[in-house]
Amino acid sequence: MAGYRDTLNLPRTEFPMKADLTRREPERLAWWKARDLEARLRAARRGEPVWLLHDGPPYSNGHVHMGTAANNVWKDACVRQASLMGFDSPFVPGWDNHGMPIEVQVMKEFRDKGLTPDPLELRRRCRSYASTFVDLQRAELVRLGIWGTWDDPYLTMAPGFEAAILEAFAALAGRGFIQRGLRSIHWCPTDRTALAEAEIEYQDDPSPSIHVRFPLRRDPSGVLAGLADVAAVAWTTTPWTLPANLGLMVDPQASYVVVRTGQARHLVAAARLQAVAEAAGWTSPVTEKTVTGQQLLGLVFEGPWGADSLVVDGTPYVSLEDGTGLVHTAPGHGKEDFAVGARAGLGVACPVDEAGRFTHDVGEGWAGRSVIDPATNDAIVEHLRATGRLLAASSFTHSYPHCWRCRRPVIFRATRQWFMMIDHSVAGPGTPTQRERAIEQIEHAVRWDPASSRNRIRESVRTRPDWCLSRQRSWGVGIPAVYCETCGEPALDQRVMRTVAERVRAESSDAWLTRPVEEFLPDGFACPACGATGPFRKETDILDVWFDSGCTHRAVRATHPALDEAWKRAVRIVYIEGPDQHRGWFNSSLMIGVALDGKAPYTDVCTHGWVLDAEGRAMHKSLGNTVDPQDVVKQYGAEIVRLWALTTDWRADVRVGDEILQRVADGYRKLRNTFRFLLGNLGDFDPRADAVAPEALTRVDAAFAAVLDARLGRIRREWEALQFHRALDVLLDLCTVDLSAVFLDGAKDRLYTLAPGDPARRSAQTVLWSALHDLAIAASPAVVFTAEEVWQHHPALLAECESVHLARWPEAAGRHGEAHEDDWALLVAARDAVNAAIEPLRAARQLATTAEAEVALGARAPVIERLRAFADELPGFFIVAAVTLAEAVPEGGDFDVQVRRTASARCERCWTHRLDVNDAGLCGRCVAVLGVTDKTA
Repeated sequence: MAGYRDTLNLPRTEFPMKADLTRREPERLAWWKARDLEARLRAARRGEPVWLLHDGPPYSNGHVHMGTAANNVWKDACVRQASLMGFDSPFVPGWDNHGMPIEVQVMKEFRDKGLTPDPLELRRRCRSYASTFVDLQRAELVRLGIWGTWDDPYLTMAPGFEAAILEAFAALAGRGFIQRGLRSIHWCPTDRTALAEAEIEYQDDPSPSIHVRFPLRRDPSGVLAGLADVAAVAWTTTPWTLPANLGLMVDPQASYVVVRTGQARHLVAAARLQAVAEAAGWTSPVTEKTVTGQQLLGLVFEGPWGADSLVVDGTPYVSLEDGTGLVHTAPGHGKEDFAVGARAGLGVACPVDEAGRFTHDVGEGWAGRSVIDPATNDAIVEHLRATGRLLAASSFTHSYPHCWRCRRPVIFRATRQWFMMIDHSVAGPGTPTQRERAIEQIEHAVRWDPASSRNRIRESVRTRPDWCLSRQRSWGVGIPAVYCETCGEPALDQRVMRTVAERVRAESSDAWLTRPVEEFLPDGFACPACGATGPFRKETDILDVWFDSGCTHRAVRATHPALDEAWKRAVRIVYIEGPDQHRGWFNSSLMIGVALDGKAPYTDVCTHGWVLDAEGRAMHKSLGNTVDPQDVVKQYGAEIVRLWALTTDWRADVRVGDEILQRVADGYRKLRNTFRFLLGNLGDFDPRADAVAPEALTRVDAAFAAVLDARLGRIRREWEALQFHRALDVLLDLCTVDLSAVFLDGAKDRLYTLAPGDPARRSAQTVLWSALHDLAIAASPAVVFTAEEVWQHHPALLAECESVHLARWPEAAGRHGEAHEDDWALLVAARDAVNAAIEPLRAARQLATTAEAEVALGARAPVIERLRAFADELPGFFIVAAVTLAEAVPEGGDFDVQVRRTASARCERCWTHRLDVNDAGLCGRCVAVLGVTDKTA
């Protein structure tokens, strides 16, 4: 063929084989920015139905990690597929800026310099710190090819956003949702602040397991008459809470027994006697009396620190599956304990300060000890042993709550806080509560993907306590309450809150800190509790950062009017985040949406999995197993990060590692090579002038065109269903198998050797044009840089629109006539059978190539009849010299294939074996193409 090379239609394209992504991607980003393509896409879709993805704000602290990268790639794919469908799909990225992690880091910087900032100075530095990381993360996300309004994101620290947060708080207060009260809540002694449920994570810790004796002090009803030396036995794994004991909970319906063990008597639940006896080493306890829990109510035992311990009804918190059936109760140090204590009038003792240290109320030698220090528990155990109160002691490991920020243990501590009441009924008693309305939305108004996530959010809402909104920190939005200095009572006044919001919108939330309280009070303001007209002081607590993020669906509309208009027209409002957001952002957004708007703020919630290392472990710097997306981009390019994220099922946990990324890179190269081959073979093809009509396609081309249409339809459906990995599975399989390995392989002879305008060649090019056009669009939500690069390399694509990202999804149905996908499946099956029969002859070197083979193909009559329609095209499709068809009954398969070496000569130009090869070595077809005769050849 070398002598005739210049006469062939060999592929020609400037589309490079080497991707060189690390160099070309930044150039493409600059090209997009110079043309303002994201804004032009939004303008092109203006007025269309809105498909809206609301960004769950990442925290502006640290660089983008692999989980954030994957999350944003998935979001970008959501938005891009919606735009392809013709929707208006704006994306406003956002950041969560307030909160403890930033404040803690900034405080550390001050301490390292030996400085102690005042609150205003601290807040200013926090704002600067957050801004720095907004800029860093923005650059890193833009580098991944993610489109959005990056020049106008939403920031929870922006004054307008902070004002909108305050307006939401005021609206909740106006509807009766906000109360201040004493509760036992999760408290982080390390960071010295209250925590919400969403800020708690659990890990296994070793804890003491002790059985403690509570001697009987008073028996008002004589239930245990004659047994005055009896001691109730309670079990606990938190010895540090014993100084705050005020009661013992029992199950009124359970049976309790007094047993004698040597010279001592003990009271335990009958159902727990055997387990307690084993723990205490009792060999033969003798039951002296049996009573019900109901009869024990009102008895008073002596707590370990000498206080009365009243027996109370512990329903439904007393378990007979563990412990002793009597539960030590410290209302100051437990959620259930507080609820039971309030019901029974026990009062509250909380001898632990904000740093988690015992106060002087615990007694001499205990003040200042940290309750999260294991040594404190050990000291209490020894104290109990020395005072004769310890019945048994051991240790076991169980799941214990930790602060998700500092990773240190947390405690329950009774403090006065601001709460959103989750069981509040706006319309009054007898109407659905906030909790019930939220669950109604979960069940009937929202699509959950995966469907199982509905159970997680439902359970999270069903069991969540009232929402503790106050935090004892500086960096956040101040709670706009004022306190009367005369009576000490707080007031939430709508006029005050509106004024605060106005000042914050004009200046930032610093205004609440810097301006005197009098500037926020209306004329004639008086304390609603006592009527005093002053003086007043401002609340110093700030709002929970989850309240900030829970308000984003309202606040972003206040700060972005164009988005507000889009929101009103949205047919879908989608949230996509990780599984922790069932207690976090999904939950907080639902609470505020239902309370203020009567509905969930979203129509669809997608819960993705965690990003893990290649071994399936969580990534931590301490393990040395982190994968930095910036490093991956530098080594491979952003396309590989995108393709890695989108070829995995986001509904499950996703793994990443060197070997995984290398496989992704290999797949990318195959995809790129397919596009390059398509462009190379379409260099002389103008679809407006050269495309053939559907009825003029060859039968093989029509069959493949039907497959192309069908696969494109499936890819579109998978994109629309957000099944990204399935869409790309179909696309990659189509490119690397059906298109590259089969159709292009069989079409090369026509493409290369026929005259440029030959109808058979134009037929193949017509189908290849559809493949190039459609697959560039189908790939564009994933490989955003490469799809654009492909688009820029064919003038006919550019004639349609300047960028692939301005294109709409092609309507494929019926474009290529009446051929059926089944025809292609039959052709491929026959081809596979032929290749399988030829391969042993090639291995034995009886044939050098398939082109030297003549094939006799047998099959049952219906199959042969279908294949006869393709008879003239089968040699080219199989890449053999000749094919004969005959009816047969194959053994062990669908086809019977006989192969022999052809006697026909090989054409020196097209390398096919034909009967009409002349003395000059050219077949009649090539002679016609060259315009020469046998004599002149």
